[in-house]
Amino acid sequence: MAEYVTDEERFSALVNFFKDNKNTFLVILLIVSITLISSLSYKSYASSQNSKAAQIYDDWFSAFTTEASVAAESNEHFNQLQKKYTKTGYAQLARMIRGSSLAKKEQLDAALEDFNELLKASSGPFGNKMLNSVARINIARIELSKNNYSNALQVLESFNTNAEHSLIFEVKGDALTGLNKNSLALDQYSLALQNSQNESEKSILKMKISKLKK
Repeated sequence: MAEYVTDEERFSALVNFFKDNKNTFLVILLIVSITLISSLSYKSYASSQNSKAAQIYDDWFSAFTTEASVAAESNEHFNQLQKKYTKTGYAQLARMIRGSSLAKKEQLDAALEDFNELLKASSGPFGNKMLNSVARINIARIELSKNNYSNALQVLESFNTNAEHSLIFEVKGDALTGLNKNSLALDQYSLALQNSQNESEKSILKMKISKLKK
């Protein structure tokens, strides 16, 4: 390794180093600049999208929850929200609320369509994990009610076993019971019982376990 005695030599060596590697430094600087600009542009765009989506969501929710609401007006706001601002939390929240309302009214096919759309919109590295989980659970429960047990299990596959809520274990158990896989269903019900903090839920789970053991 070269040794430099004077400050002039050190400075000269540093200048030469930058001259010899200027193309590399320019490429690095360009990449960093592009990354920074892209990041700032995306944040600005996302903020603008959320702001616009929030206003449309408020208009939709007001019409959706008012008894005297006009269905056409509510649908217009909903469609605008889903068409232009699909990836925003407001559009996905509206989709979840409408899907839940349809399910309560036993309009299961329409509800299933909403939750499948919510699943698509909330998936991916920049998706909303919470709403994605809500979508999966509701899809599974609707599929169960339609006796589509394999579909219910399939949509729950991506959940992390170590982080699952007791409800997920229970739904898996119900699906496995429907497929006559009682041993596997018992395992899921047992895990649900271990993770449950609700006494009412525990009682229901104990009944399901007892029924399978007969």
